Amino acid sequence: MKKNNISLFTLGAVVISLTIISALIGCKFNLADNKYLPRPDIRVNGKALSIRGPYVNSSTEYINVYRQDVTDTSTSEIERIAIVFPGGFDKSNQTYFYDDYNIFEGRKYRYYVRFVEKDGSKNRTEWSDSLQNDDDTLPDYGSASYAYDVPSDAIYTYKKSEMAFELPAGKTFDVPSAITDYSKYKPALVFECEDSVQAIQLKGDPATLQNVDLKDVIPQDFFYKDIKLLGIVGQKLYKAKATPDAEEESLQYITWTSLAPIKIIDDEVGNELESFKLEPEHGEEGYDYSIDSDNEN
Repeated sequence: MKKNNISLFTLGAVVISLTIISALIGCKFNLADNKYLPRPDIRVNGKALSIRGPYVNSSTEYINVYRQDVTDTSTSEIERIAIVFPGGFDKSNQTYFYDDYNIFEGRKYRYYVRFVEKDGSKNRTEWSDSLQNDDDTLPDYGSASYAYDVPSDAIYTYKKSEMAFELPAGKTFDVPSAITDYSKYKPALVFECEDSVQAIQLKGDPATLQNVDLKDVIPQDFFYKDIKLLGIVGQKLYKAKATPDAEEESLQYITWTSLAPIKIIDDEVGNELESFKLEPEHGEEGYDYSIDSDNEN
């Protein structure tokens, strides 16, 4: 009788162990850092790499998409490539996706996304697996660029009194050579101020890059603070389907080209500036037009 009890106990332990092992095999763990959200899926989709994953919160305001080229052994910079505004999500579809067309043939990329909620909280996923697209109609790495071409002598002069950028006569920034149809992109300057980094699209045609009135471009939250010009990107705003088989274009997307740095100098002796300030003498909020006084009877 005692032997039977031992056998039953042993058998039960084996069954439990097998159940646990089976559960472990069926789970996909983030061994690198489990504080992150699950990694997005990545797959080849025609001439693009398609990033897909679960939509995690109905209060998500937008989703940032980040990319890193991991072809070489040296780690490249993390690129900000897109924003997805999830206006088209509903209970029947809990998946976001983004198709990245600004890639090179045979280069290996990985991605992560960041969810920004309406309360201001920000949570990212872990990195996706890495993948490459071998479509031979894609641009060759090294022979074309997804960034603006900024010549070494195309330098902005910061006109402090006018609070404006000015390019030398005849100088310009050439659009990215790797994009055959650039008509839907608009130039955007990228500024950093304290913890905020913003890509700000310029109004009008590309000629506006010659003379930029910063008072009309930069948010007033940046005024009277150190501001850095990180560079220029092409920015495309468009609508697309929430899923490949959806009938209507219900989602709004922003796509950016790669960042191209731009130097700035002062307008006095031509020293290179790491940062600048916008300091309107009397502010820009409007002027007091009231008539009442505290000591009136």
